[in-house]
Amino acid sequence: MVALLTVIFILTCILLIIVVLLQKGRGGGIAVIGGGGSQSAFGTRTGDVFTWLTIALVVVFLTLAIGATKLCRPAAGRVSKPVFIPPAHPISKPIRVTIFCNTSNAEIFFTTDGSEPTRESLRYDGPVRIVPGTTLKARAYYTGWKPSPIQVGEYRPVGATTTSAPATSPVGLTAPNSKGGSK
Repeated sequence: MVALLTVIFILTCILLIIVVLLQKGRGGGIAVIGGGGSQSAFGTRTGDVFTWLTIALVVVFLTLAIGATKLCRPAAGRVSKPVFIPPAHPISKPIRVTIFCNTSNAEIFFTTDGSEPTRESLRYDGPVRIVPGTTLKARAYYTGWKPSPIQVGEYRPVGATTTSAPATSPVGLTAPNSKGGSK
């Protein structure tokens, strides 16, 4: 459908250019080039026909132009995930975190209490002061698009322990003097 509209639009543009160039010149114009001076290339009555044809082609041109803007809009997408600068890492004192989103004109909302950010949360308008132990969450919104995934950053205090799986030795390695080891 869009391809057909594009072809019709291009043909209308070409026809409009041709009809305008073939019209009777009022002050010489392009008609003088062919030596016609004050006559139309197709006789004296064709001026009226070309005028009405020009009006019709302009109406078709404008209709197609308006229709193309409605049909050829990019589909609504998903807003890019916000980025924290600096990224989440252990901190020993308060820092300022900048939140950035690659989607132009997206609005960023954030929370520092661990809750999910919504349009009712704090709106980002500059660096956010983060103290050790804060979990920063942000989400970006753009009208008509799906909101971004939530970006989570845990700014733990330096030296804070985290829960992790117990350390294991790589498979296949054995300690010396154990069964199957060297003597």
